[in-house]
Amino acid sequence: MFARATNVAGRSARAPLQQQTRGFASEKQMRLRIRSIQNTKKITSAMKMVAACKLRVTQEGLERHREYVKDIDEVWKVEATEKSGNELIVGLSSDRGLCGGVNSSIVRSIRDKLNDNEDAKCLLIGDKAKQGLERLYKKHFTTTFSDIMKGKQCTNKQLGDFVDAWFATPHDQSTLIFNKFKSMIAYVTTEQKFDSWDSVKDRANTAFAGYSLEGDSDVLQNLYEYRAAAMLTCAITENETATLSARMQAMDSSTKNASDMIDKLSLVLNRSRQARITTELTEIISGAAAVEE
Repeated sequence: MFARATNVAGRSARAPLQQQTRGFASEKQMRLRIRSIQNTKKITSAMKMVAACKLRVTQEGLERHREYVKDIDEVWKVEATEKSGNELIVGLSSDRGLCGGVNSSIVRSIRDKLNDNEDAKCLLIGDKAKQGLERLYKKHFTTTFSDIMKGKQCTNKQLGDFVDAWFATPHDQSTLIFNKFKSMIAYVTTEQKFDSWDSVKDRANTAFAGYSLEGDSDVLQNLYEYRAAAMLTCAITENETATLSARMQAMDSSTKNASDMIDKLSLVLNRSRQARITTELTEIISGAAAVEE
């Protein structure tokens, strides 16, 4: 008890801690800050140019994919049902950030569907969706892929791995979630439903009953899987195009913000330097006047 009292008394006898005060930045610190922002501006400007070049190439591929998928839809006229059951969610996102809210919209859509259906499974293509969901929804994951668009386009081997993992997961209905490119400043988070082959095969046989099919008995199943692969390729291209356009806009905004910060800091620096020069001139004139007197 006495020792405790001594400690308390000793602690109370100490001098109070001094709070740190934040002074005004010196001219040297402001020059370093301006130089740092100028370097950041160069990086964001370069990233904008790179995204613009990639966007032009991706848009050309997107137009071809849209026409190709449109032709396949004209052949396959079996619509997906709105029933609920054993659901699989296939989410598409990018592997890199700095592209605004593109990946956040995908994560929110997947999260809402998982909250509505706690038994749903999730297949994720892209690293950002995995990072946004794995803390709370990791138990729903079946397969995740990353480094999708590391090259110029998604390769056939990668696409085959995606489709194999898609159809290898047991499900009654799957929902493909991706960002559909609308314009340079707009995209729409889209959900596209697909029935499993076991759920759609009876309706497919009825729809193609008037056609003479050549080949093996599984020709309709092959056509169904081929259509799903083509739709997935188009969705990946749509999502990548929307990501590049959003990244270009984000880097353009960052470049403009850097320019504004440089202008403001340069104005403050010039005022500080002018005030210092004025003070020095005043001291020199005052000293000369005192000597003359």
